[in-house]
Amino acid sequence: MMKRWLIGFSAAVVLVAANRVPPPWEKSRVSLGEDLFRENCAVCHEISKPTSRTFGKAKVPTLYHAFKKEKLEPGILRPLNRQYIMAKMKFGGTVMPKFGTKLTDAEINTLIDYIETK
Repeated sequence: MMKRWLIGFSAAVVLVAANRVPPPWEKSRVSLGEDLFRENCAVCHEISKPTSRTFGKAKVPTLYHAFKKEKLEPGILRPLNRQYIMAKMKFGGTVMPKFGTKLTDAEINTLIDYIETK
């Protein structure tokens, strides 16, 4: 009798856990990456459209389908990869500011996870 009750109780716990809605503070990596993108990247980079933005004479690449393209922009001859984005984010570029002191490596990796989904 006790064994049957324990099995039923265990099954109920598993069902409740499977249908559990995570509390708002337990966001997925992609959701966290999206938040980081909005806070740090969206002012310059587009991610939902294939068109780039221009600031003065500088053309800022769109990150729309960035990992699916053969190359990011005409001036960048290599396909986009995690190491390239990590280096650009940490150390910046001609127009791009460096985020190495603002964001941790874990945050940058979470941001890259989000970019890969777009």
